[in-house]
Amino acid sequence: MYMPWSGSSIYSYFLHNIESFETAIENNNGLEGNALLVFISEDRTTSHLIKITYDNGECVRDTLKSYNFSECNYTTASGIASIITDAMDAAPAYSYAMAIGCHGMGWIPIGTNVTTRSRTTSLNGAGIQLTRFFGDTSNSNYQTDVTTLADGIILAGKKMEYILFDDCYMSNIETAYDLRNATNYLIASTCEIMIEGMPYAEIGVDLLNNNYKGIVDGFYDFYSTYSTPCGTIGVTDCSEAEEMANIMLQINTNYPAGVNDTDELQQLDGYTPSIFYDFGDYVSHLCQDQYLLAAFNEQLERLVPYKAATETYYSQLTGRQRPINAFSGLTISDPTTNQSVIEEMTQTNWHKATH
Repeated sequence: MYMPWSGSSIYSYFLHNIESFETAIENNNGLEGNALLVFISEDRTTSHLIKITYDNGECVRDTLKSYNFSECNYTTASGIASIITDAMDAAPAYSYAMAIGCHGMGWIPIGTNVTTRSRTTSLNGAGIQLTRFFGDTSNSNYQTDVTTLADGIILAGKKMEYILFDDCYMSNIETAYDLRNATNYLIASTCEIMIEGMPYAEIGVDLLNNNYKGIVDGFYDFYSTYSTPCGTIGVTDCSEAEEMANIMLQINTNYPAGVNDTDELQQLDGYTPSIFYDFGDYVSHLCQDQYLLAAFNEQLERLVPYKAATETYYSQLTGRQRPINAFSGLTISDPTTNQSVIEEMTQTNWHKATH
């Protein structure tokens, strides 16, 4: 579990996430031969690496190392690599996986000024639910680009079995493409995820066993009965991202003008204009060649083998739920007209590979 500093407002929820994972381990009577380590930042400069073991019916925490960063080392590739290496040295294994808890803005680069919590203060009245969206992310010193994360993992020398993002908006094709050489699978939400985050008590054992269907089912069962029943999740096989890029290059070459009306597309965010659109729904409106569309849909099945969504999604930006009529488990930002991100979008590795 990797929990870099993301602001004081979410720190207590990180602690709850750790406790929830311990509950799963205790209910399971052990870790089944796995090891669980946690990197967590308690403030901007102080972080700890903790090993969690199981003994006599309960979990035990052992702080292996404390870090006093004068700068944000965990936002650099070398810093991320050193933390991963410390974890690997403490728990040698055949394979590794990461659950990353923080705020999330998908593929959007650090420092991008889209909408911050300060602009939505007026929404924070009665009936507004908290999500894992914004907070300290307004300070770019404590943000990490997805490409930097990928570089750090590759620098550590061990490809992850999966990366689970316990953050908003991280299940998108741009991120999956950036991480294709750093992880086998990407597990994340297409939308904002509620402040509770991933239900580790329910899916912890599935995470230990790489049971992707179990992870998706457990997530859906938890959030379909949540106080605000909103939740989306997708499991992406990143080894299929390159072939999807090849198909999308053909589609974009045939239909360079894009879609005529983005209002018809399934939006999965709270931005105006929207930034994150359902991937499958977008291509179904874009591609009029039935053979090429069939090839896309077949590849999409391989790319996203597991997914689930409630009938609606929630955004703290708008303070309301919106219906989900189409869901493929991934979003794409190609059709966005949001001026805050258009230029940055064209610089993503995905966009360069598919246009």
